[in-house]
Amino acid sequence: MKQSKFEDVYQSPCEIYHFVTRIKTMKQFSKLFFASLTSIAACAWAEEEKHCSYFEEGVKNVYWGDLHVHSAYSLDAWGYGTLATPAEAYRFARGEPLVLTGVGPVVLERPLDFMSVTDHAEWFDLLYICTDPEWSDDPYCDTMTEKNTPEAGSEVFAKYVLPTITKASPQPTPICKADEAHCTESRASQWQRIQHQTNQANKPCKFTSMVGFEWSATPDYSHNHRNVIFANANVTKDAIDYMHFPSPLKLWEELDRQCEAKNGCEAIAIPHNTNMGDGRSFDVETEDEYQLDLRARYERLVEIHQEKGNSECLPVFGQVDEGCNFEIRLTKNSQPTTAADFNDQEWERMRRSYVRGLLLRGLAAFERSGTKRRNPFQLGIIASTDNHAATGGLVEEDQWPGSVFGMGSLERSMTRISWNPGGLIAVWAEENTRESLFTSLKRREVYGTSGPRIQVKIKAATDGKALSCASKGDTSQASIPMGGEFTTVSGSPYFVVQALYDRIPLASVEIIKGELKDAELKESTFTIWAPESGGLNICAEWQDPEFDSSAPAFWYARIIESPRPRWSSEQCKKAGRCDEFPNAMQTIQDRAWTSPIWYLPERNQ
Repeated sequence: MKQSKFEDVYQSPCEIYHFVTRIKTMKQFSKLFFASLTSIAACAWAEEEKHCSYFEEGVKNVYWGDLHVHSAYSLDAWGYGTLATPAEAYRFARGEPLVLTGVGPVVLERPLDFMSVTDHAEWFDLLYICTDPEWSDDPYCDTMTEKNTPEAGSEVFAKYVLPTITKASPQPTPICKADEAHCTESRASQWQRIQHQTNQANKPCKFTSMVGFEWSATPDYSHNHRNVIFANANVTKDAIDYMHFPSPLKLWEELDRQCEAKNGCEAIAIPHNTNMGDGRSFDVETEDEYQLDLRARYERLVEIHQEKGNSECLPVFGQVDEGCNFEIRLTKNSQPTTAADFNDQEWERMRRSYVRGLLLRGLAAFERSGTKRRNPFQLGIIASTDNHAATGGLVEEDQWPGSVFGMGSLERSMTRISWNPGGLIAVWAEENTRESLFTSLKRREVYGTSGPRIQVKIKAATDGKALSCASKGDTSQASIPMGGEFTTVSGSPYFVVQALYDRIPLASVEIIKGELKDAELKESTFTIWAPESGGLNICAEWQDPEFDSSAPAFWYARIIESPRPRWSSEQCKKAGRCDEFPNAMQTIQDRAWTSPIWYLPERNQ
């Protein structure tokens, strides 16, 4: 029997509390209050507790998380054998073991502080109908329920994923063509289940679960995906999917319509896998004012690293840049390829949609906006896993069992040797709560790593006073943290980068600069610390020697670890089969990327 609307939507103590406090009649109140007295009292107490016990105003801690995780509610995860629900994924993130198909039990050595399960919204209806809870006997569901294993998952992918989202325009499934009303109801029910499981997992001050979903645009196999993350339990009525809203503009417009501030709703949309996007969905040079405003409002972050490759930068066509050669995975329309397969125009189009290219184009867009001072690519930098086994945060090179497509088989894992464990997002916030973390996400005081938990801070001084590693606090009254911006400066800005190693010593600290100077976009890399022996707890001071106060600019820090064996090397050594897979014997220098600090000078009317 289907649940009532109240029971579907208001299942956590705080949701019940807020609902009951809005009830206007005694009849409604008595019906719900006495059934939920304990829950309401617990949440009312929580509402009175304004902050965590460890809260100190202005004192920020680093919190580690993953904002890109898939469970059995994602078709491409289910298809390859993932059975864990969002609730189980959140329990794994908090340190509980999870049994993986073909692998056995796995557990995080270091639990996460926060996470969002971002299942693909496009197939909420199909999975609800064909798998739990309806288990339809429609023949269309047979492959999905009979072939969902790592060995046969490609058949599920080919039958359900490819025909629906990879054409020039999205196509509904036959089940939804035949009974659109049933799919609409099923889609809503699946979205409510996800919300409920996410809200139940939220433990303020201890572990934060954030409601989210993935909008999975893949026109002509180009990955133009976005993860939508909500500030709290007030979310959109619908999980906005690519099937019904087939462009970034339509996604933003629907967020604007359904997620209203007056209802307590707030959201951000995070692009990812720009390395697989074929340069699409970032056309700020041709977008009108309306589109640019929406983009700037919702897209405040970008995912620089995940299991399907790194998206920081590509070198200029035909040139070599070792700084832009980290975990590169080149594709054309999702098909793996090599640099030799691109002409210079194709390469430049792809290069412009990598993170550094977007940041540079943002400076040009800012300049074009004049007194409006709008930078549609003022993007903070994060990383996450894109894990499809419900094991968010499982990023250790020597513990990662491989992607869900090859899990449990060394042979299958080696066919995806260009993949990696993915990364983590670090957030500087005052406490581990939804409100505090989301506020930090919006102000971009965040950074990403390719897995290690390197602690990093970067700040800039703009008043002409040097920032010193020796000082206990900011001697400057104009100190700008990562994600911040400044419009005026006295002389050249000073920067301080602080980095604390995780498990591997640090090898170097670099500052990457981009600027729009003399109508030309330029990028530079400055190595500000790189001793021969490496280091553990680093503080490096630097003043920009080439600063031009007339040129919009950004700076971000890149911290690189010393080499260690890559996951592929770890796996083949454990199996004693490295002679069969010589390409697996690789080392890796994991790293962190901070969000930029921007200089966006004032312009006269």
